[in-house]
Amino acid sequence: MLFKLKSFFIREKLLSFLILFLLLLLLFVHPHYKHFMQYIDWNTIYFLSGLLLITTAMKESNYFYYIAKHVANKIHNKKTLSYFLILLSSGLATFLTNDIALFLIIPFTLELKKIMNLDVSRIILLEILSVNIGSSLTPIGNPQNVFLWHHFRVNFFDFIIQMFPIFIIQMLLLLFFAYVLIEKQEIQINLFEESYSKLNFYSSVILLIIFIIISKTIFLVPFLILIFSYFFIFNRTIIFKSDWNLIITFILFFIDFGIVSHMNIINTFINKLDFQDFNLFSFSVILSQFISNVPATILISHFSDNWKIISFGVNVGGAGLIIGSLANIIGLRLAKIDNGIKKFHKISFPFIIISFILISLFLVI
Repeated sequence: MLFKLKSFFIREKLLSFLILFLLLLLLFVHPHYKHFMQYIDWNTIYFLSGLLLITTAMKESNYFYYIAKHVANKIHNKKTLSYFLILLSSGLATFLTNDIALFLIIPFTLELKKIMNLDVSRIILLEILSVNIGSSLTPIGNPQNVFLWHHFRVNFFDFIIQMFPIFIIQMLLLLFFAYVLIEKQEIQINLFEESYSKLNFYSSVILLIIFIIISKTIFLVPFLILIFSYFFIFNRTIIFKSDWNLIITFILFFIDFGIVSHMNIINTFINKLDFQDFNLFSFSVILSQFISNVPATILISHFSDNWKIISFGVNVGGAGLIIGSLANIIGLRLAKIDNGIKKFHKISFPFIIISFILISLFLVI
């Protein structure tokens, strides 16, 4: 029993941290358990559950291998591959949201790894940062932007124009990181025959498109039940192969940082701050590191109506600590990189520090 528990803590570092953090909050903060359910964003949980099932089915169809084989024939060195995948990740995140982009791009990258026999861990870490950057550009790219767009009733195209400078600054910086971190290694293609199901893949794509559209309506839960029932009856292995620990991680994440964001000491501290542009930007970045950028956005919006600077801060704050953005958690969970959290922070910390300096200069100028 002790061995299994130890193995769980080693294997599930983030989930273990969230469990221990909740125990500490229960011990010292004494939150009322009845509030726990209110802290959970159930629409996000339902949406991620549907995504998990559908993209697992896409991965199990093995059609990503077929697509990866064609890409491998066009790209001949690792550095060029990293640029391609970074820009693809960012482009997908701009309109499909950062979480959907990761559910698609990471399985695809892992298939490329099979064919090219490369270590793609750094590329995947850059992809995670890339979806955060790409999603910052549009009002529909990520949850914090959706909230700000609706809450402050910002024009769709005005939002994009205002966010464009930080998008360009961070994307150029990320491409520079790729230039420095990824070696110009010639790719040796190792093609082998693998069976795949084109029908299962494209039916999953259609299901994904319908699910994305329906996710914004009152039919999200009924459609999720329909998806679950379909796989349970016709392809039960998809349910068992889906990473449900990811969903548990998110539920604990919402509870833990929901408790933190409602602590009186935090609200009292924020009330005393002078929210000039630089101060607001800095605080948004820092707060995102501790309670994630979505709760930080909602909390700060009660104290300032400067949506642009809030958006700058919380989107930049998506880098840094893994909990800065939900996308970071999803990406590392999907990639299953050895010591992934440590390796992510070795890249994300320098990235957020340089981003912070560059965007602070932009605000001053």
